[in-house]
Amino acid sequence: MIGIVLIGHGHICSEMRATLEHVVGEQPLVEVLDVLDNGNLDQLSASMESKVRACDVGHGVLILADMFGGTPCNVAMGCLQTDRVEVISGFNLPLLIKAASLRESEKHLPTLAQQVLEAGRHYMRVSTSIIHEAPPVRVNSSGSAV
Repeated sequence: MIGIVLIGHGHICSEMRATLEHVVGEQPLVEVLDVLDNGNLDQLSASMESKVRACDVGHGVLILADMFGGTPCNVAMGCLQTDRVEVISGFNLPLLIKAASLRESEKHLPTLAQQVLEAGRHYMRVSTSIIHEAPPVRVNSSGSAV
C-alpha cells in the first residue's frame, strides 16, 4: 500500500484526514503535519521525513501539500525521490478520497499520482456553467418529463 502524508497551513490536514475517514472509514498509513507557523524549518523537515518513513512500507509515499509555493509544500519538496516519494500541491477532498481508494491496488506511485491529480481537477466545477451546459428538461402538461 502506498502511504499518504498531508502537509498544510493551520489545521487543514488534520481536518481533511478526519473528513476522509468520515467518508471512507479509518485509513492506515496516513500521517498529517499541520504547519501552525513558519518556525524552525529544520524541525519541520525532520518531522516531515519522519512521517514519510512511518508511511513507507515499500511502495512509496504520496505527499499532498495544501498550496504550491508555501512553506508546507517547500518542506514536502525536500522529500522528493523518483518513484519513491511524490508531491502533489493544491489537494482537495475528491483527490484525497481517490488516493485513499486506489493506493492499495495501484502499486506504481507515479501512476497513482497522475490518477489522483486528474480526480482532483475533475471535481472542481463552476456550478452555473454546468447548469447552462445541461439541456433543459421538458415537461408535458401533466408535469412528466418528456
